[in-house]
Parts: sequence; structure tokens; C-alpha cells
Amino acid sequence: MSENLIKSKGTLYIMGKKVAAGELNCRQNNATFTDKKGNTVFEFEYAHIRALKNVRNGGMTSTITLKMADEKEYVLMLNTGVKVHNHIHANWPLKPTQKSRADELHRLAELRGEKIEKPKKHLIKRRHPNRSIAGDIGIYLLLGIVALAMAFPLIFAIGSALKPLDELFRFPPTIFPQHPTLDNFSDLIVTMGQSWVPFSRYLLNTVFITFFGTFGHLIIASMAAFVLAKYDFPGGRTFFNVVVTALMFSGYVTGIPNYVIMSSLGMIDTYWALLLPAFAAPIGLFMMKQFMESLPTALIEAAHIDGAGEFRIFWSIVMPNVKPAWLTVIIFSVQSLWNSSAATVIYSEAKKTLVYAFQQIQAGGIARTGQAAAVTVVVMSVPILIFILSQSQILETMASSGIKD
Repeated sequence: MSENLIKSKGTLYIMGKKVAAGELNCRQNNATFTDKKGNTVFEFEYAHIRALKNVRNGGMTSTITLKMADEKEYVLMLNTGVKVHNHIHANWPLKPTQKSRADELHRLAELRGEKIEKPKKHLIKRRHPNRSIAGDIGIYLLLGIVALAMAFPLIFAIGSALKPLDELFRFPPTIFPQHPTLDNFSDLIVTMGQSWVPFSRYLLNTVFITFFGTFGHLIIASMAAFVLAKYDFPGGRTFFNVVVTALMFSGYVTGIPNYVIMSSLGMIDTYWALLLPAFAAPIGLFMMKQFMESLPTALIEAAHIDGAGEFRIFWSIVMPNVKPAWLTVIIFSVQSLWNSSAATVIYSEAKKTLVYAFQQIQAGGIARTGQAAAVTVVVMSVPILIFILSQSQILETMASSGIKD
């Protein structure tokens, strides 16, 4: 019968002093820590554990503290410490039973001979039982009004795209179409087919610029953020202050300097006129650095002890643990590049973007009002779809960006 064995690489500390880097092998009733040469450094039975503490460092890494019967304290910094802790805790025969305050009050009441009244069960469990029902109603009412106000532009845009032409000119305007139709989208397809440059070319240009611009921005921002967050070097803080200052300037302010620089480099009317500024966008570097600072430095030091190189640490340890941050960077980059018309730096019709082609359709006059409404829905659908698919990761980034190690 094969025994369930759980392994994890890490570092062992005994009474606060570092002993060795190696691997912990957990069996059903005991565990053994061996160094890189295979020598046994520490072996213990689960029955000898008097106290067990687990501190999660990020991802699956954890620092596990063991206090044994001989009063010695052992600290294990493990790459997959969460799994190891759960295994040891499940097989720990002397683990303390956790009693709630209510259980203790019930025990004392029974000793006094008092009658214990069981609480009534409610169909709906309230998150804040100390708040009145009127307070709950007021909060949910306020949240509903705010949510409706935020969703109104999206609902109105979709409703306008489904309206026939006569309803689009009706005053006062209606929110929902009375006779919904897809004629605006079918007319848009016909208009796109009449372009002397194939419409697929506009789409290909936009996808190319969005994909490579986002990929380059993510890689450059992540590597620069890793160095700024985890290493001290001369001028590092000054460089980051320059990045923070650059966040103050919008694209309208930097448009002329960008044009002058791209013109000096001979990159006007090329894809590089859009890709290079996208690579250097400061928002990605700022967000990645703030999130990487929450990663424990001890995790990187343990990887160095195991012999991992800088790029291996960055790609295999840091990037998986900051997944919410780089997903947020992707959202912002895609939204910026997808909605860029690039009319100021790209002049060749065959290199223009999808948004530019849509803007030409919208400028076609009153007869294309319905198509213009359909264009609005098509343009905003891609960023909204990407946001919906990764919204939980973005919220985690916003919640964790201020946490430091």
C-alpha cells in the first residue's frame, strides 16, 4: 500500500537561526527535512507537535512554525506551504479543539442550571446583525440608485443601436426601443464592405497594435517594476518619482512631444509610432511596482538559496503571484490601444485603425445616425468584455496595492 507523500522545497530555521535549504517530505504520521545532498537535517512526529502556526506569504508559499514537546521552535519557509500545513493539521493528533464564545457561555449556563433558549433560525442571514432593517434598506436603495446611474449610459447606447431611424430622432428620446431591429448593424456591415481598403485590414491593424502594444507594455513594465520594488540601486527612487510625475500628464499634453520624438526617429506613418509610446506608458510600471512590494522578500531570498537565477525568479515566482496586477495592466492597455484612432501619426489608409474607420462612418451625416449608434456599441464591447472576464482580479489589485511586506 503506497503512502501518501507530500513534498515541498524550502528553508529550515531552528530557534531563529538558518540551518539549511532543501526539501520537506510529509508522510502520514511524520515528516523529514533533507538538505540538497539528501542528508536528513530534521525529522519529527506529528504527535510531538505542541503548537502549529501558518503565515501565508502569497500564492501557495507559507511560513510554518512548529513548537515541539522539547520547547524548541522550528520554522519552515516552504514554496507549497499551504498544502503542507493542511496535511500536517489534518493528521495532527493533539490539535486543539476550537470552541466559540457561544459554546463557552452555554457551558457556564448549564453549570448554573439555567435554561438555554435556542436562537431562531432566519431564512436570510444578515451580514451586519447589529444594524437595523431600515439601515439595510437604505444602503441597498442607495447602492441600487448608484448602480442604475452607472449602467444607464451602457443601456442607452445598446437601446439606441437597436432603434429604427425614426425612433432615433424622436423627442424626447426613449431609453428602450419600441420596435427593436438589427438594421443598424446590417447597414454598418454593408457600409464597411464598400470601403476601398478592405475592412478586415482596419481590424487586423487594430488587433496587431493592441496585442503587441499590450504585450510589450506588460513585459517592460513588469521587469522594471521587479527591479524597482525588490532591489536598491542608485537613482532608483528618483526614477520612480519621475514615473509618478508622468502619471499627471494626459495624452493630450504629451501628444506634441510624442510626435516630435517619433518624427525625429523617422517612425511617423509606421506602427512604431503607436507601439513605442504604449511600451513606455507609466501606469503599468506604477501598478506593478506597488503590487510587487507586497510580495515577501524572504520568498525571493529563498529562491536565490535554491539556486534560481533572476529571470527564473521573475518568471516562475514573481509573475504568478502578481497575476491580478498584470491582468489589470492588460485591461488598461487594451482599452487605450483599442480606442486609439492614431490619426495624428499614421497617414496611410492601409495602416489606419478600426476606430478611425468607424469615425469616418459616424461622420457620414444624418443618414448614418443608426450606424453611428451601432459603431458605439461595437467599439466599447471589447474593453467591457475583457473587464467582465477579469473583474475579480482587478478588484484584488485595487485592494492589495497599498499592502507592504
